[in-house]
Amino acid sequence: MSEMASVRDISAELLVMAGLGLVLGLLGPFGTFAMPVAARVGMWLVMAIGGYACFRPVIGAGRSLAEQAHLPLALAIALACIVAAVPVTLMVAVLFGQGLEPAALTESYPYVLLVGGLATAIQFLLFARTPAPASYAPPISLAAPTEPAPLPAAPPAFLDRLPPHLCRDLLCLEMEDHYVRAHTTLGSTLILMRMRDAVTEVGGVEGERVHRSWWVARTAVAATLRRERATLLTLSNGLEVPVARDSVALLRSRGWL
Repeated sequence: MSEMASVRDISAELLVMAGLGLVLGLLGPFGTFAMPVAARVGMWLVMAIGGYACFRPVIGAGRSLAEQAHLPLALAIALACIVAAVPVTLMVAVLFGQGLEPAALTESYPYVLLVGGLATAIQFLLFARTPAPASYAPPISLAAPTEPAPLPAAPPAFLDRLPPHLCRDLLCLEMEDHYVRAHTTLGSTLILMRMRDAVTEVGGVEGERVHRSWWVARTAVAATLRRERATLLTLSNGLEVPVARDSVALLRSRGWL
């Protein structure tokens, strides 16, 4: 199901980029209107699809940069766009026959960044899946249960996705773009699925979504620490997991901190 969903996502994104290339081909911006219509549209379609290949990893790279450097997500994605615009500028220079002269590249770069940034914004708004619009953690009920929830009759479905050599002793889940990295006591593996689906499937294991990109099993927490203004959980395998600010009070009330 997750692989089919990923194929649908990529197909939808390609369709959007093809539509953007068609519109730009018909409008003929940046001095291309003088070209024949068929050649102009074809060129812009090639640029849109080629640019998509360079700009598609931008959202994932931006999220990683935001978490590692503690930057706002919008700023991190903008910085990733600035880097991704470089190879696309080279592609534009070749398609336009401008060569690789520094002056021509300098002139083309702002236009490439503008179009690429627009395409990235469209992808982010239409296809990026985030649990909450302005929070690192999904909404969680603050009402503590009066008694433990009964264990399901069968093991959590997510554990069946783990390869046999990693056992089923799950420590945490980590979001990596369209993948979820599952960490166990014997190592880790990447699984192609959405984080929110993985958290749903692992519901039978006692744990919490401590951050937009992390779910942690309660038994995996070895220690907690503060680093500057950040709260971190140290797991039994040595991993340090960030805790979203909005989750600190809840985790403290449940005895995690």
